[in-house]
Amino acid sequence: MARTAPSARNYLVGGGVVYFVLWLYGLFAHGDTSANFVPLNNADNWLHLVLAIGMIALGVVLGKKVVDGRDGSNHVHGVDR
Repeated sequence: MARTAPSARNYLVGGGVVYFVLWLYGLFAHGDTSANFVPLNNADNWLHLVLAIGMIALGVVLGKKVVDGRDGSNHVHGVDR
């Protein structure tokens, strides 16, 4: 479990990059070739692509700080400092 918001963001982005690499690997090492030591098929490739896009997008979007400008302070919503 992530103890801080930046480490949670890094987990999402890093995991998304790993899934993106698995998607690329699945594109080039398919079928019964010796390079396909990870049993991947077309459904796996689509799953890895969707997970990669979703995790990277969540890491980027949810990692942005939201500044509360009502009172002029730099309070970040959801983060107690």
